[in-house]
Amino acid sequence: MERFIYRMRPDGVYLFEAKKILERLNIAARFMALFEPQKILVVSTHVYGIRAVQRFCEVTGCIPVAGKIPAGILTNRTLKYYVEPEVVLVSDPRYDLQAVVEASIARKPVIAMCSTDNVCDDIDLIIPMNNRGRTSLPFAFWYLARRYLIERGEATPELLSSLTIEQFTAQPVPGEEYQQII
Repeated sequence: MERFIYRMRPDGVYLFEAKKILERLNIAARFMALFEPQKILVVSTHVYGIRAVQRFCEVTGCIPVAGKIPAGILTNRTLKYYVEPEVVLVSDPRYDLQAVVEASIARKPVIAMCSTDNVCDDIDLIIPMNNRGRTSLPFAFWYLARRYLIERGEATPELLSSLTIEQFTAQPVPGEEYQQII
């Protein structure tokens, strides 16, 4: 992660270079746009990423796994919730380690949002960012959703203006249901 670090604050906290974060988000959107949304699995077990993943998948049509990752989701064909994506996007390789390991076994490319202390084994595309902040994951998924739709040619001015960051951060409305694979 050293190549993405801008500098270290006096209190020992590393800071990312914002230009590299946006550059990597754009690369990820271009790469993901090569695949049909039904072939992209988006995973987050992190508390700040669950709503963002649900909203991202709602907008783009990707497959969400928000919350606990079922064992064997990418490797055990006999399970009812087995999926065979072509790309896996995880919000934090530490929390979503099972998805990263299973994607590696299944030989699927993994895009991961990584902080300075994440281990980047089995990650094919790193998006350097603070993946533990209350607003950073929702912002990343909001930006990625917009860029993904633009890259696929599905973005309209009305759609882009209707997507707000608050939709990715707010808690779900009671009674509101989301597509879950399990």
